Amino acid sequence: MIIDIPGVTERRQSPRYAVDLAVDLVLENGNIATVNTRNISSCGLQLICDTWVTDAIEPRGIQSYSISHIRIKVITELPIVDRDRADKNKASNKKLYANCRIMSVQRMSQETYMLNLAFIDFENGTESVLDEFLDQYAQKKTVINAST
Repeated sequence: MIIDIPGVTERRQSPRYAVDLAVDLVLENGNIATVNTRNISSCGLQLICDTWVTDAIEPRGIQSYSISHIRIKVITELPIVDRDRADKNKASNKKLYANCRIMSVQRMSQETYMLNLAFIDFENGTESVLDEFLDQYAQKKTVINAST
């Protein structure tokens, strides 16, 4: 469910849209961890995860060592409203495959971290899926249920 739409005071080049989506992280060693997004933009996404995930990403300590070299593949389904359907508030899911790098990590609590990932490139032409997903909010300010 879209939680917030950026207002006119948004200072970023690419506004962030608060959205809670399940995301599979494919780590460099091939392991997969499922986390949730906090927000998404055309440049990247912000994730919330627990210590188990951060330890899987960087076993020596994600806040103790450089993380700029770490690459992560992100796989998720984005709800896209088909404007040609009779029920315009019903969404169908389209897959997004993106390769990312970790920009920063913040510890939110004893067991919770926030990761900021930047998109490097997209697989299978799925950048268009992200564009379509973001356009439906930027242009129409549509609120849809991401779990449908």
